[in-house]
Amino acid sequence: MPLLAAVLLLLLAAPAHAVEVAATVEPADGVRYGAETLVTGRLTDAGAPLGAQPVVLDGLRYPFTGEWQPLATETTGADGAFTFAHELDRNHRLRVRHEPTGVAGAELRAFVFPSFRLSFEEVRAGVIRITQTYQVPRDVRLRAQTLFYVGPQSRWRARLRARVPTRRLRPGRYRAVARVRIPASYGGRFRYVSCFRYTPGSGMGDPRRRCPRRFYRVR
Repeated sequence: MPLLAAVLLLLLAAPAHAVEVAATVEPADGVRYGAETLVTGRLTDAGAPLGAQPVVLDGLRYPFTGEWQPLATETTGADGAFTFAHELDRNHRLRVRHEPTGVAGAELRAFVFPSFRLSFEEVRAGVIRITQTYQVPRDVRLRAQTLFYVGPQSRWRARLRARVPTRRLRPGRYRAVARVRIPASYGGRFRYVSCFRYTPGSGMGDPRRRCPRRFYRVR
């Protein structure tokens, strides 16, 4: 009987927290290197908003080993809402934690892609040179090919026209260049787009993303 009473006392003394942390990453598809990743959400207790509460953004950087590291701290608004805007240099796993109770929300995935600039110039009549330059952290190595697609401006898809090496210019800088002939049927008006696949071991981009084999749907 004394043992049962002790157990009941412990159960009654234990605090009953119903704190919940709901959060999402924006944009879900990822950002380019140098841009901020947004994490927004809401803190509640038994469904009621928890305002003026400290919440922490924890991160686990690629290759996702070691301990979670605090990246930033914010205070919830009167409606329990919070927003983090943080610049990441690699893919991360993220979570938002209510600091007083230690309750953390679901694990989130944040993708960071190489920053790039796409341009073209006319080499001669009917031939263009397409150039894509990349910027990444100095210790990142890119090895995947760059794919270029070109199609008439009047259509919503572009055909794969070139696969070219992505060459390293110096640490953190890469470039891919292709010459493409523009058919006379395009009337000098065309759309062009590029695609760059994930380089294993880089920790930059979505490993699941693929490039179209023949046509790219241009928005």
